[in-house]
Amino acid sequence: MSRSSGQKTDKTTEKAGKAAKCIAFANHKGGTGKTSSCVSIAGHLADNGYRVLVVDFDPGANATSALGIDAATVERSIYDAILGECDSYERVPLTEVILETSVENLHVAPSELDLAAAEALMLHARRRPYALNRILGEVRPLYDYILIDLPPNPGLLTINGLCAADQVVVPMDPSIFSLEALENMRLILDDVRRIAGHSISEVTVVLNRYVKRSIVSRLLSRRSPSQEIEATLTQMFDSVFVVPESTDIFETQRQGVPISHHAPQSRVGRAYAEIANSISANSEQKSHSSRQTE
Repeated sequence: MSRSSGQKTDKTTEKAGKAAKCIAFANHKGGTGKTSSCVSIAGHLADNGYRVLVVDFDPGANATSALGIDAATVERSIYDAILGECDSYERVPLTEVILETSVENLHVAPSELDLAAAEALMLHARRRPYALNRILGEVRPLYDYILIDLPPNPGLLTINGLCAADQVVVPMDPSIFSLEALENMRLILDDVRRIAGHSISEVTVVLNRYVKRSIVSRLLSRRSPSQEIEATLTQMFDSVFVVPESTDIFETQRQGVPISHHAPQSRVGRAYAEIANSISANSEQKSHSSRQTE
């Protein structure tokens, strides 16, 4: 398996007058392609010249592994930075956690299994839904995008990620259970707005493992399950993307690199590139509109 050295970064250059856009990848249902979506989009954004930080906020540390870092070898992780927000623990700046990856412009704040204990410890943190947001504050001027890979549960780690986010990407698989989980995600977003006072207006849905109709289904004028789910999603959300089923994702996981640097011209590579381009185009448009109103 190809692995990067995981060297610490030199993060001394700030971007003039601009803070990173923070995007949370969230779905409390497992197996939806959440980590693959996060890492793939991060790779394409980095390949387009943007400075990108992936924050692995899942104790499973799959985003860490997907970017070529062995979680068992890291000296410090996002867990250490979170501990610093809790009473009686030494503060560890996020800049001491972040590592380089093999991809230019792409860094990672690695995770580890100990992060699973963080939710209990965060009960003693100041304004605990915003612990991650406070940690990210010191590095927002250093990046264009910060992508947060959240765990597949609706606990305090997920709430922290949502409270730090400007946008949410909800990866899904083409199943009825995934639609049910999506309804619960909408309730969680409502709770974040109502209880924590943080509203997220940008929600993008990514339907992974998309399969078109078979020949028989076309002859019978039937839609595939993926197409049925897609039709439902487009009635619920303005921003819906589909990513085809592909073994290329398995190969990227084996090699520890994003699809952008393994098979960028594959169908799945082009699909994730389209999503990344949409994210950056919308961000640039909003930034331009904001400057015009100043």
